[in-house]
Amino acid sequence: MNLPPLPAHVVDAFWERWGGGSFLSAQGLELELAGVGRAIIHLRSPSATQRGGGGSDAVLNGGVIAYMFDGALGSSITSASLARPEMREIDPLAYAQSTINLDITYVRAATGARFAAHGQVVNAGRNVAFAEGQLLDDQGRVCATAKGIWRVFWPRRNT
Repeated sequence: MNLPPLPAHVVDAFWERWGGGSFLSAQGLELELAGVGRAIIHLRSPSATQRGGGGSDAVLNGGVIAYMFDGALGSSITSASLARPEMREIDPLAYAQSTINLDITYVRAATGARFAAHGQVVNAGRNVAFAEGQLLDDQGRVCATAKGIWRVFWPRRNT
């Protein structure tokens, strides 16, 4: 997917609507836009309540991993959608999407001090978009992989 860079007003709208949310920060998560169609959710210091996966205090909980993937893959799709030429005539704050399916494969116990869920668009159509990603630990090991499908809701053009 070869898209132009996001215009500054679109980046601003992205952060206002999706990146600056208190829910991400309340979970200790940080969003990084890594380019058009790419996003990373960082968990730099997991809390004790985010651990307990597999009954171990050292392993990140699978629910936390799922939330990280939903954010990373969904944000990658948002950034790709907002970069589309037709967005020049649409208020980016009115754009919406929802997760249809998120499939996660847990490859290894997610142990470590930091984690990053990387999301990348595979294909973004007008109504449906597909993304995939990996959760890496602080050693760069793949702990989980994900793929998902999102429904895209385009707002009406500004008149």
